[in-house]
Amino acid sequence: MRFFVFVVSLFLVLVSFAQEVQPFKNKQLINAQTTVIPSGFEFNIQHRFGQIALDRSIYEDFFGFDGPANVRFSLAYKLNDRLYFGLGRTSVGKTVDLEGKYLLINGLEKGDFPLSIALFSSVGIKTQPFVVNNNMYFSDSLTSFEYSFAHKLDYCTQLIFSKSITEKVAINLSPTIIYKNLVSGGENNVSFALPVSGKYQYSFGSSLLFEYAYCLGRDGGAFEHPLSLGFEFGTAGHVFQVFISNSQSLRESNLYTTNVYDISSSEFLLGFNIRRVWWF
Repeated sequence: MRFFVFVVSLFLVLVSFAQEVQPFKNKQLINAQTTVIPSGFEFNIQHRFGQIALDRSIYEDFFGFDGPANVRFSLAYKLNDRLYFGLGRTSVGKTVDLEGKYLLINGLEKGDFPLSIALFSSVGIKTQPFVVNNNMYFSDSLTSFEYSFAHKLDYCTQLIFSKSITEKVAINLSPTIIYKNLVSGGENNVSFALPVSGKYQYSFGSSLLFEYAYCLGRDGGAFEHPLSLGFEFGTAGHVFQVFISNSQSLRESNLYTTNVYDISSSEFLLGFNIRRVWWF
């Protein structure tokens, strides 16, 4: 909780320094959403390789290429300068998701306001078959479990705050609430997270990226929460990112509710994202 207070306090201090610079170029960093609305029709590929560590697995599993992967394909379409909708499909859980983002306040248009603020929301539908046996019950331990369409659904809502600190440095804070209709014993239907992310743009088209999400109520130390570090290389129509992460999850509803690899024991994975924008 002290780390949570520290992150919020640091963000409030930083936003007091006004900059009239676009904080981010893309609607999403490695995983974290930004306040950016796509500039056209956007196609995304997100890929996470299997787990590796700083031991024999790094070459025996060829940097995780031989391990089980998680892949998400998505399309996003800009309706106007403040709104887009998207459709995606993730291999884990065979999940189809719908997402949308609305730019509430554009800090570049309001010179006296130090932040850009957006509202993001998504709903996922897990299509992977669910096996029900006679020993499964609802939480009352009396009612036999019956799997319905509602149990396939999960929801995520984020209020996103973006800020340029300098022409090269930008930060992002995204208070998040997640609701899952179906959880296993011991899990909560409702989860909260506070992702903080940012970039350092060291050249015209390239940046260093970081993401860290503090998941409220999670046991363990600082490295028990999602963490990613990477590079971004951009061109006029493409953006390519490569990074290391302690989580294989791609969607917010899984990223902020599932366990991560133990970075303190040198466990991590490699991943990449590719984005292509078409203008019609």
